[in-house]
Amino acid sequence: MRGSHAGGAAAPWVIDLRGTDPSALAGVRRWAARTVPHLGADHLNDVQIVIGELVANAYLHGGGPVRARLTALTTPCRVVIEVEDHWAAHPLQRTPRPGLYDARGHGMFLVHELADTWGVHEIPDSGGKTVWARLSCGNHARAPCP
Repeated sequence: MRGSHAGGAAAPWVIDLRGTDPSALAGVRRWAARTVPHLGADHLNDVQIVIGELVANAYLHGGGPVRARLTALTTPCRVVIEVEDHWAAHPLQRTPRPGLYDARGHGMFLVHELADTWGVHEIPDSGGKTVWARLSCGNHARAPCP
């Protein structure tokens, strides 16, 4: 895994995930924590949960992730998470809470609950997609970032 910052205040940090397997998930969460250390603890925790769920979905349902991007905006305090994979199929949005015994649906339910909004952009050239989520700091559930 390699991460880099593309330069500029709001330019995305990118981590290449091609050829990795699900054992890379802990490293992705650590990378996110190193990338946006200025966030408040609640916001950073939510970012780590969401990027972990989106990357896990790419392994399970997307033919494996290609790359993940984090873009941190300071005004307003917001983080955009993007995970690109190889498959065009979109994740299912589960707004009702999945049942205790449901095997699936918990990850995107968490993304739906923690993100201000999320969606999917298709990548026509590759046949894949980018699943993105936007998380703002200082909302009803998170303290403002320092």
